[in-house]
Amino acid sequence: MNKLIPARCVIAAFLAALAGCSQTPPSAPPAQVNATSSCPLTVVEHPDLEVLPAQSLPEDVVAASGQGGLCNARSYKVTRDFTIWRAWNSTYEGSKFGKWWSLEKPTGLVAQYRTELNICPKYSPLDMLVRCTLKAGSQVVIGPGQSAQCSDYFTYPQSDTNQLYLANAEQVTMNCTTFYGEFSWREAPSQASTTDKQK
Repeated sequence: MNKLIPARCVIAAFLAALAGCSQTPPSAPPAQVNATSSCPLTVVEHPDLEVLPAQSLPEDVVAASGQGGLCNARSYKVTRDFTIWRAWNSTYEGSKFGKWWSLEKPTGLVAQYRTELNICPKYSPLDMLVRCTLKAGSQVVIGPGQSAQCSDYFTYPQSDTNQLYLANAEQVTMNCTTFYGEFSWREAPSQASTTDKQK
């Protein structure tokens, strides 16, 4: 009879451990995450934006390293109408009013724009541009871009450039104008240097 006591003790201890594990509170959902130590967040200085008190962010806006999205974010209220921009994919009409926008008009090299906003080629060819007025009273989320692993061969690093997230872009924008992308080529500096050396 005494030989069974240790076995019962072991079983009781095992069941107690399981019960303790089942009472461990779950970790906070991704929507609650709005800060990471490797991605400092500063207030966006914009005359038509007002910082909102700390609150939960939409799900998947702040993402883990390599997943795109934002690496940190803060919510703002639009106090007065202002212009925003979005480069999009002409092969998918729904792309026009997607969730990711820019505070500045895209200029310069397409490759640089992709790096600054972490836009993998597989996400979009960026062959169209839309300019819209963001309505006063709208709520937006703004923050720097998280790194994006585009393939096994390359990853866009975390960016300092702020992106603007709109959950319902078509409802909170107006006076939109669409632009077509066009071929525009200029000689790369390295090629020009090579040509000069050969002369």
